[in-house]
Amino acid sequence: MAALLSLVTGGIFGVSVERALAERGEWTVGVLSVVSAVRSTPLNFYDAFSSASGDEKPSEAKKLAFRIATLLADPTMRAVLAGRQGVEVRVEQKTENGKRLVYATFVENGRVLLKAPWDADKGLTPLSVEGEVVELFKEIANLAAAASSGSKPLEGLNEEAWKRVVETVRMVKKAVESTVKAVTIGALPTDAFLKPGYKYVHSNSTYLSQTFTYLALAEGDIKIERVYPSEEGLKPVWYVVGKYTKTVGEVLSGGHAVLERLLESDADLKAALAEVKMSDELKKALETAAGEFWSRVRELLALWKQLEREVNEKEDEEREKVVMEIDSLGKYLRVLLPLAYAVVAYKRGELSREEAALVVIFAVLYDGSVYRDEIRLYVGGPEKEEKPIMTHDHFTAFWLWALRELGFRPSAVYPDRGKHHIVFRGAELNELVKVLVPMLPALHQLRDALAEFADAFRVITREVVKRKFGIEWAYDVRNEGFFKKLEEIITMAEDYIYRNVTVERGQLDTSGQLPKTVIRFKLGDEEVAHITVYWTGDKLQAQFIGSRENAEKLASVIRALGGKAEVKYVKGKGQVVRLYTDGIASIRHGDWLKAVRGFVDELKGEGLIDKDKYEQLVRDITAGPNVVEFAGTEFTVYYRGQSNRIDVEYHPRSEASKNAVVDALMARGLREGVHFTVTEQGGYEIRVADEFYAKALEALAHSGLKEGEHYAVDGGKRVISVKAEHKDAVVNALKAAGLEEGKHFAAKWNGQYIIRITYDGLREIQRMALKGDLEAERFIRELEEVLRRRHGDNAVKKLIEVLSPAREEGAVDLPLEVRDDKGNVVARIVDLKYEFLENGKVVGQCSGENCRLRVVVEYELSSDERRQFKMEWYWAKKQIKKDNTTATYYYETARPRVKDDVEAAVLKTLTGKAKRGEVWLLADQLDALRRFKQLRDAVDKWRAGRPNIQYTLRQ
Repeated sequence: MAALLSLVTGGIFGVSVERALAERGEWTVGVLSVVSAVRSTPLNFYDAFSSASGDEKPSEAKKLAFRIATLLADPTMRAVLAGRQGVEVRVEQKTENGKRLVYATFVENGRVLLKAPWDADKGLTPLSVEGEVVELFKEIANLAAAASSGSKPLEGLNEEAWKRVVETVRMVKKAVESTVKAVTIGALPTDAFLKPGYKYVHSNSTYLSQTFTYLALAEGDIKIERVYPSEEGLKPVWYVVGKYTKTVGEVLSGGHAVLERLLESDADLKAALAEVKMSDELKKALETAAGEFWSRVRELLALWKQLEREVNEKEDEEREKVVMEIDSLGKYLRVLLPLAYAVVAYKRGELSREEAALVVIFAVLYDGSVYRDEIRLYVGGPEKEEKPIMTHDHFTAFWLWALRELGFRPSAVYPDRGKHHIVFRGAELNELVKVLVPMLPALHQLRDALAEFADAFRVITREVVKRKFGIEWAYDVRNEGFFKKLEEIITMAEDYIYRNVTVERGQLDTSGQLPKTVIRFKLGDEEVAHITVYWTGDKLQAQFIGSRENAEKLASVIRALGGKAEVKYVKGKGQVVRLYTDGIASIRHGDWLKAVRGFVDELKGEGLIDKDKYEQLVRDITAGPNVVEFAGTEFTVYYRGQSNRIDVEYHPRSEASKNAVVDALMARGLREGVHFTVTEQGGYEIRVADEFYAKALEALAHSGLKEGEHYAVDGGKRVISVKAEHKDAVVNALKAAGLEEGKHFAAKWNGQYIIRITYDGLREIQRMALKGDLEAERFIRELEEVLRRRHGDNAVKKLIEVLSPAREEGAVDLPLEVRDDKGNVVARIVDLKYEFLENGKVVGQCSGENCRLRVVVEYELSSDERRQFKMEWYWAKKQIKKDNTTATYYYETARPRVKDDVEAAVLKTLTGKAKRGEVWLLADQLDALRRFKQLRDAVDKWRAGRPNIQYTLRQ
């Protein structure tokens, strides 16, 4: 780290800076962990350098230091460098072909591990990297291509693991195919290079998950184009190139015909601008573009028609030039034709409104941002052309018109450098998500397929990389931006269902073999799904049998309400969704739990269930399931109250299952013996052929082994049971008597394995969560929820105690500089304190609706004057009325009043949000406060006292 700082303070251009990263392997890890923290807060990293020199903006030297730091913090580079000694970083400037380039080269004993160039004339724009690290990514690309084609890439590869990868690729392709039209219309205007002359599509992305969807556009294979050093570390660029698929051809040809007709109608694009919020300057620019739009389209289509005519008249090189000119029009046609096609297809009924919403969502997934309360679609243009026929102003006006014709109204449009942001938030976003809900099964199918592929590919890439390169590293698709955005979109749709669904229970039906009731799910007045709940005499069972479409709708609704469900084909019945007591209790929606509890109460009232089973069911329904998922495995959570111990375990019954889970955990970066343990429980069954059974018993009797101590006998079943540690001795004794294994007897495992995540493992998963790993975040969150629901505050306190060392590693320290909008230091935060208040009085700790958390910020001005700023967090109510029931929810908020610019800067430094006057702070801002050691435990304790959801009946 000191060397990186020296790059800033010393002159780096024209000077070779060499530095040994590691005197010992342990020191390498230490350096990288520091740089990893730098990577997680890049703006603070820039600010630190600005503070050192007094500059308002990072200089070129500081930017370069940051670039090198992000390379050191990159997971691939960390894996490559871990344990190596004598690695040097050489930084130098060269002029090549008139360009000023800066290189950072990582060298070990003359071997170039990585050579990363940046274009210094263009603000240190990253270029393609070279070196041994690139070979690692090429190997990953070979695996991806082999998986896509179904071939086996490497001798000795785990057969089952590879079959799983190939199977999950088929699942992904099937999921993409099910939404192929929406993918095509969404991808072409945002994420494709269209070559209409050759009828080719070329699409690239830094996300492998996104690249798989390009198979809907082009008949090609997934390949790797290059690797470059982004601000997020090393990024591979994946691509697919090939002839149009049939769907692309239909969309483009149909779009062409539609555009010709629209040209005649001269549709008014300006009307779409009037409904959307934007600045006066932007509105003027877009109105100008809208006014001249159709004349530009006329010019474009005339040129296209002329070139199409010429291409039939020319030959050889001249013809080739014309084809290339047609290709150059692709930058316009890829936007205009799909959007025109979508509008008319929607009006004809060939594209449903739900599919139209999916088109918008895919466009955002390809080129946009997704936040919990807002999505943004980025619209760029060919401004780099000397005389472009259209710009991003024209494209934005056309997008707004198309959205309006499809029935969607954006909230606002904001200008950016070289592009505009079309924004959906609030009521407009809610309407888009509402329409999207019926497409949730398709999104679930794609997300689930990608998740299955991610887990399988992580296992196989870890195996191959370790074998060929000798390092512990795996490619993780779950951490890709496309996958994370897809998950966030799904969460939005699920949240909509959770907030708006009505659950209705039918009457108890005792006419059949088993007592039952039908539970229906409604959105508005429309029933979207239903399921029948039975009492079998031993347990609850919920079941639906019907069409695949309806089964998938039901499964999506159950998942949106917090449960888990999958659709399975059962021969003779059809598509089935089936849940048992744990699965029923995993749906933590108030109306659902009330309906199930009502069914159980009615069973008791009719005398159809005894008291003990009734009370057990009530406990199960109230507490919910005790499982959490990580690395594709459901772990059971136990809290041993007497010993105050948390156990997180999985119990596979076969060696194949055990090995699959171990591989998945190791592919996630956990180490056996450190982060998880594997033990055996039970033993083996040795089955002996009837005619040799007496001989086997005689052999054991004379072997020195003792019955009851080393083995047990079940004469009726002709089975000899042995513990694992005695199995080899027993088998050898039988073989010594002339019995052959596989012919006269067979030994079969009849126990179970216990895979237990250790406390060190829980802390490692917590570290992953702090770095933004979504699966790890969900695991930690659900683990805490299970412990709170089933075991109470003591179990949660124990979990916090276990995780605290990992949580504090990433905590922000004080004092902390406070800067204004110009980058000037205006204060220093020197202390953070907290108080719990109950009904206005300071108490040691409290919980519930009347419990508040007061945060006291002490800061120091440049004049050494100390001041305080206070904010009080409280539980705000939100009531949702459905039929005759009112549900009361609680959410965390604070509304401090900021009196001046210094206080605004202090609050922004702490939470990322501030203005003068009243500021409305929510959960994201409390999360930001939780980064500080002084507040972390207080925030956790206060959140643990969140009031429960309340349901009241209205008279």
